[in-house]
Amino acid sequence: MVNPMIVEGQTYGGAAQGVGTALFEESPYDPSGQPLASTLLDYLLPGASDVPRFRIAHIETPSPHTAFGLKGVGEGGAIAPPAAIVNAINDALAPLGAVLHEIPATPARIRAAIARAGR
Repeated sequence: MVNPMIVEGQTYGGAAQGVGTALFEESPYDPSGQPLASTLLDYLLPGASDVPRFRIAHIETPSPHTAFGLKGVGEGGAIAPPAAIVNAINDALAPLGAVLHEIPATPARIRAAIARAGR
């Protein structure tokens, strides 16, 4: 790691972004194509109290294709959380026969999945 502090920040930020994708962030449109989340009052982002404490461990694997073996960091934390979180929610809903198929996994969508399963 060239700068461990930057790597830690990028990794933590990427994981927070993944939580946001799974539970908060959405760009909905009305039937005529007008955006319904045009400001940060409408577009929810996770805050510090919305993300868990992450334990970060590093394994350095230098790239053979770049000068000094450098690579980007943080992307992995942004990609995996939506699938992991929705799968965990679906595991919890399984006894009810409910399945969530879209993100963000809002309380309204979870309630709707439960209601569909109860029909």
